[in-house]
This record gives sequence, C-alpha cells and structure tokens, in this order.
Amino acid sequence: MTIVGGWPDMLRALAAPGMLGQTGRKLRQRLRSDAPAFGFKRDLEAPFEPPKARIPITVRRIEPGDTVHALDIADRSLAPEERWERASRRRLLDSGLGCCFVAVGDDGRVCYMQWLFSAAENDAVARYFHGTFPRLAADEALLEGAYTPSAFRGQGIMPAAMAKIAERGRDVGARQVVTFVGADNIASMKGCLRSGFFPYVARSDSWRGLRRQIGFSPLPPGFATDYAAIFR
Repeated sequence: MTIVGGWPDMLRALAAPGMLGQTGRKLRQRLRSDAPAFGFKRDLEAPFEPPKARIPITVRRIEPGDTVHALDIADRSLAPEERWERASRRRLLDSGLGCCFVAVGDDGRVCYMQWLFSAAENDAVARYFHGTFPRLAADEALLEGAYTPSAFRGQGIMPAAMAKIAERGRDVGARQVVTFVGADNIASMKGCLRSGFFPYVARSDSWRGLRRQIGFSPLPPGFATDYAAIFR
C-alpha cells in the first residue's frame, strides 16, 4: 500500500492562481499556531435514527468517476481554501488508506465524502497523519477527511451522510466510531452531534518554529451532556 500519494495534485494546487496567499498561511501556521480540537465518539450499539438531508442522498463506497467533479482542482472558480481541500482529499484517496464513502444525490453527483479507518490501520494512520489521532482500540474505527463541495453546503447533508458512514464501522468490527473537529468549527461540531456523536476528549495541537506538539486530555464528567445542550 502506498501511504503517501497524490503529491502532483497537491503541488498543482499550490501553484494555481490565487494560491500563494493560502500557501503562505499554511507556512505561517508551522511557525506559530494553536489548533485545539475535540474528539467525538459514537456508540454503534446505542439506538439512533439518522437525520435526513434536505435532498435525497444515497451513501456508498466511492466508485471510478465520482471524483471528476467533486475533486477537480482545475476549476478556476474555486476559492483557494476549497482548492486546497480538494487537493488534500485527492492525496488521501491516492494513498489507498482507509475506505472512502460518498453521498450522491439523485443526479449522481457527489455531495459529501468521508474516510473510514479501522484499528488494523493504526500504524499507517499514525504515519500518514503524523500522530494527529490517538491509536484506535480493537473495537474502534475512525472517521476523517469529511468534505462537502460548496454547491451542496447548508442542506443538512453532512450529519445525514456521516451518520450512515459511521454505521459501516460494524463492517470492520467496530462498536465505537471516533472523529475529530477543530474547536472553532461550530457547524461541523453541530453536525457531529446530529450524527449521534458526543465529545469525549480534547486535543491540543501546537506549532512552534516548525516543531509540532500534539496532546490528548479526557473531558471532565458531564461535559458531553452540557455541550450537547448548548450546541444542539
């Protein structure tokens, strides 16, 4: 399995018009930045009714041709941030790591994508993501790489699709599924709650002079309940 792939797409994205500012921001983050996040967990053995999106969607494994529009980085109308997001998802897809699931609408277009990783991939995940996630227990799976093309945002697709993708964790022997969201991404955190996930751990992620430090701390008792009451 190739763990690092898709760099040509990443380099093309960096060199594209309008990307110099985005590249500069990423480099400055490596000099000094803090990106706290929360880890969310869903118990697959607990009864849960997935929410519905505002448009009909079907969730399935990715198929050849799905990325033609969803991950096209040549579209000059894309904002630099979205072009970067697409290039990073293309790189992850090309790595062969995990299993990519997509949600498609009635017209067949991809309106959401996300990867599922099993505990058997712990070492590969640690190498690819540079220790961003804690090691999975034997009965856990990880969701990462969520991406909703801009044309489909604001339609409740993320929580509906994410809830269904999480349930595929059973296929790899998982009873619990975890995912991580930046502490400033309120929309995604609300989406996680609607998908049946609750916060269980805090992650610190700091860059100082090109050196990165990542740490995980359990959340205090009652935090998940209070958090859900605030953000639902």
